[in-house]
Amino acid sequence: MSATILVPGNRFEWIDWMKALGIYLVVLGHFYSIGEKFIYVFHVPLFFLISGFLVKKENDYCVFWKKLWYNLAVPMLVMTSMNIVFDWFPYMVRGTFCPMELYWFVRNVVFGMVSGFDALWFVYTLIILKILFQYIFSRRFFYALTIVMLALAYIYNHVDMAVFPFFLKEPNAIMNTFTAFPFFALGVYARDFRVMLNGLNRKMIIIFLSGLLVVVGCCFFNDIVEMYCCNYGDSMLLFLFGGVSGSIMIFAVSKLFGHAFGFIGIISKGTILILGFHKMLISMIRTFCSESFFDLLFTVLIVMLFVPLIILTEKYFPLIMGKYRVKM
Repeated sequence: MSATILVPGNRFEWIDWMKALGIYLVVLGHFYSIGEKFIYVFHVPLFFLISGFLVKKENDYCVFWKKLWYNLAVPMLVMTSMNIVFDWFPYMVRGTFCPMELYWFVRNVVFGMVSGFDALWFVYTLIILKILFQYIFSRRFFYALTIVMLALAYIYNHVDMAVFPFFLKEPNAIMNTFTAFPFFALGVYARDFRVMLNGLNRKMIIIFLSGLLVVVGCCFFNDIVEMYCCNYGDSMLLFLFGGVSGSIMIFAVSKLFGHAFGFIGIISKGTILILGFHKMLISMIRTFCSESFFDLLFTVLIVMLFVPLIILTEKYFPLIMGKYRVKM
């Protein structure tokens, strides 16, 4: 969701490919038809890893909070509000809308409930991760926190839910931080090797096939991964191996593709917009078409439809894109 890192004379175009391929898999996964379990092994870990790779610690805390607010929080809240109005509209037309829904919506947003944010829970969790990264002084302590987060994920999945407050018993973005943190931390660590990664071009096919093999194995031996509810399946180890291997697999494919075409760069810039609104288009398609292999093509269609929407939104409604900047 962040801007692509630049180095002198050499842009990380493979990041654009990774984000574009990643958002394609997110949309395809939400059709719940083609390879859902396989996709869920790594598509969300991929985006948290990329986010860690792109994160930057601000020297000025005031600048940090302004960027966090305008680039993540505002787009998240605007798109969440638009989505809920879209869901409520039929009931408003029929006159059956219950005002109490407003209360539940606000409550869900405040406590980061997935039922309130839907796919945008990712942004809420990312905000928490960025705050942790900004305020934890030591890199070593930040990496060590991974063990704590995984322990909390284990506890959350194995302890009687009755001990948790009401707002933590439902799928929510706060608890999802536990399973997201390791991949975000790995992305932060990978930043130290960004120049090497940028120049790495050999044996990509072998790297891709190796990553694919591990992902298939993790998909077969682990239960379905559902990071929207802090669920890593049956095995935390397979969850971690699968998420990392899938990310490496997408990295290899992105390096093989090489130059990022214009529309790939646009999709990369607008992943937050696609994340926020793609389910509207899926629901429209499902009105006329049931599950089938055509979902592969429908996903391409949805992603490509967003290209002109991203261009227009960036130009006329930059607030939604997270591109609004406050003059310092």
